[in-house]
Amino acid sequence: MRKIVSLAAVAALFVSILSGCAAQNGGMREHQGAAVGAGTGAVGGAVVGGLLGGKRGAVFGGLLGALAGGLVGNYHDEREKNLAETRRGYAEYDAARGTRLKIERVRTNPSAAAPGDTVEIRLTYAVLTPREDVTVPVRERREILYNGAKVGEASVDIEREGGTWRSVVPITLPGNARPGNYSVVVSVEARGGGKDIEEITFRVHR
Repeated sequence: MRKIVSLAAVAALFVSILSGCAAQNGGMREHQGAAVGAGTGAVGGAVVGGLLGGKRGAVFGGLLGALAGGLVGNYHDEREKNLAETRRGYAEYDAARGTRLKIERVRTNPSAAAPGDTVEIRLTYAVLTPREDVTVPVRERREILYNGAKVGEASVDIEREGGTWRSVVPITLPGNARPGNYSVVVSVEARGGGKDIEEITFRVHR
């Protein structure tokens, strides 16, 4: 019975997300997906899964603990610069060494929020490839920590062409989110192309 109830709750969330999605703005693509439970109870947190927009991959993760009952929203991304434009900012890059990734900016918007608000975790990074026709499997990971314990994660597996990419994962905080500082550890990793990591914080206030 519990399994049937959980599946029904998941289906309801899925319909709700698809019916409430906003239209794309500017060059940002929205990748809609299914929400599934990731915490205690039938749905104690949620993830998005199954990228749309012609890119292979998946978005997965969840919220628990201090963020249980919150929601990971739809994934958005866009390419800000092509490979040639990106390479101009990395004179030290050696194509003979293969693919390299470099995080340029990570921020949360807003940097302070109340329970029930949505916090966007924004990431901009360079994908340096030897040639224009190279496509690289990249994993983006956003881990959220509270008092040193992981309370949320959103990971994205996606194919990337060379250039500078910006992506956004919105996290809707539960109404009972615990106040305090939350750390967000953001990483990008490519198969055979190294890994880069940055950390930022946001604050939840009453």
